[in-house]
Order: sequence, then C-alpha cells, then structure tokens
Amino acid sequence: MAYRQTRNQEASIIDALKVNFAADWSNVNIEMTFARVYEISLPTLCVRLGNVSHSSVEIGTESTKRSSQLLIDIFADNDGQLRDLVDYTVEKIKAGFVYYDYVITSGVVDSKTANGRISVKKPIEITYINFDDNKNNLDTHDRYRSLISAEISIGKAEA
Repeated sequence: MAYRQTRNQEASIIDALKVNFAADWSNVNIEMTFARVYEISLPTLCVRLGNVSHSSVEIGTESTKRSSQLLIDIFADNDGQLRDLVDYTVEKIKAGFVYYDYVITSGVVDSKTANGRISVKKPIEITYINFDDNKNNLDTHDRYRSLISAEISIGKAEA
C-alpha cells in the first residue's frame, strides 16, 4: 500500500523535523496525532495538515494544484523553552522539505522515494496559545503552547 499525497506530505515533514531535532536537541517528541500529545512527555511537536484547497491548473481540464495548511502545535515545559522551540522550528521549515512517496507494508514504512519538494509559502504565522487562566489550573500540556501555521505545496498538477 502507498500513502496518498496528504499522508506523504505529513510523513515527509515529520521525518525531516525528527532528523533536525535529533541533531540539535534532546528528548523532543514529534507526533502526528493530536490526542497522543497528551499521553507523552514534554516537549512535543504535533505536525498535521489542516485545510486543503485545489486550484485549477488550466481551462478545460480537471487537473488541480493542491495547497495545504501546515499546522505545527508546540507543547513545552516553560515559556523560554517554548520560544526557543518556535524559533528553531520556523528556522527549519523556511527552506521547505524533500517530498517522499511512502510505501507501507503491514503498517510499517517499507520504502520511501524522493519525488519533489514541499515549498513553504510565506508568511509563516505564530500564535501563542493563552487560555486566560492561571497556568497552574491547566493541564501541563496546555500551559506553554504555540501554533505555527503556513501554506505548503508540492507544486505538481494532480489529475
């Protein structure tokens, strides 16, 4: 079985971020499932795609170009760590990512083949999450949170 484009994009971004964080940080979790974030230790990044739009490539065909909303939620232990993680993550996503096609066998990645590039369009937006409550009243995962969002595309026409 092979992933389709949305899952390929998510997996490509997660793989790239894991490599970067493993080289420069220690003990940063990177997940794709938001609910799983609350089951693991901090700090954690949750990478997912939000809204997706398809724009016509040319008149008379059904071909489209896909643009997706990249969402990276950052959950940290404290405010300083949060700001450092946000800055580091933005630095790493600016250049984009290699886009891979993944082949899955029995739920495990069997192979991945580079097939283009994911471009990150500007602006990259950062939203610091504030629940307007005493941080001690919040779940530890919600005390120091941020959301990075940007539009991404692989720039290829889809039939």
